[in-house]
Amino acid sequence: MIPVVAIKLLKPWVRWAARAAIVGRSRSREDPRAGRFTRAEVDQLVAAAWTNFDRLAPDVPRQPSLGSRQNVLLACLTLSMLEALTAEGVKRDYAIELVGDACWKIYAQWAQVPRLTTRILSRDPVRRMRASVGMFLRYPFNRPGYRRADVPEPLGRGFDILYCPIAEYLAAHDASDLALATWCNLDFQLARIWGGELERHGTIAGGAERCDFRFRAAGPAIPGR
Repeated sequence: MIPVVAIKLLKPWVRWAARAAIVGRSRSREDPRAGRFTRAEVDQLVAAAWTNFDRLAPDVPRQPSLGSRQNVLLACLTLSMLEALTAEGVKRDYAIELVGDACWKIYAQWAQVPRLTTRILSRDPVRRMRASVGMFLRYPFNRPGYRRADVPEPLGRGFDILYCPIAEYLAAHDASDLALATWCNLDFQLARIWGGELERHGTIAGGAERCDFRFRAAGPAIPGR
């Protein structure tokens, strides 16, 4: 299993993402007198988040796969950052937005690996979409940590997630709203990076029985590609 110390190797990347997403942003949506976050303040928030992580991580439930172990620890880190922001008086909904924007900085870079790999392998947009989604389903969103049912999708890749350890972990900490903003909602832009769109009508974190993913390529399949 991935140890907690392995997640801490991401500290420079996390600090960069937080600076890129939060420095210069308003401390409050409602009160302009609150000013804006400075780089030093963001660094202090990140340090507080890691302190929170040290407290929360030992209680992260055991997971059956490396991928789910990694993701639940990262979910713990997003919760830790949310706690750091709200402790400084940032309202919860705005704090979740800031955490989500920082997460996207990392997620967007992570998404480039499938995008660049599949562009080498095929010119067919449908095959590219299927291959990109498939890479994420092999790791870290893989079985048995995640349970899913595959669904036919002629223009890409379709499946339903029946069990999500991230949704379960954050729900146990009364943070399903955080799960939606920092994990679930990022998937729509992820699909655009991969050359298509995501259609989804419900998520486990949002109270649905399943997450219905339908990733579809923007263009038609190219015969023979």
